[in-house]
Amino acid sequence: MELARNLGLIVHFLGLAMILGPFLVQMRSHSGYSFGWVATGALLQLLSGSFLTFVAEMRVAEDPDESVNHMKIGVKLLLALVILVVALVGHSKMKKFPTGASPRKLLPLLHIAGFLALTDLALAVLWPGVVT
Repeated sequence: MELARNLGLIVHFLGLAMILGPFLVQMRSHSGYSFGWVATGALLQLLSGSFLTFVAEMRVAEDPDESVNHMKIGVKLLLALVILVVALVGHSKMKKFPTGASPRKLLPLLHIAGFLALTDLALAVLWPGVVT
């Protein structure tokens, strides 16, 4: 069980890196935004977060004195869904830009996704654990 949780955490961290990496690197870029990476990272976050929640529920089933913090999971799920939607919108709009045109107006979408990912990270660390 612990191995499955640790592997799920690794995938979850990789998804976070795929969101925050392009955000931090491309904050001041004028073109070439990596919305595809951000969308892939958000999808990884959703899938691995769901898996980690499943593992947490299994741990709770083994120890009735513990409980899962469903409010925290719900808030993080909502943020991850918004990040995914923003990244997909940015990705689809990026594809429609003519060659040579500056997609600078898409930068706020990248900023929204990055800010929400940082907020999600802060919630993960500062809000008391999933299993309490």
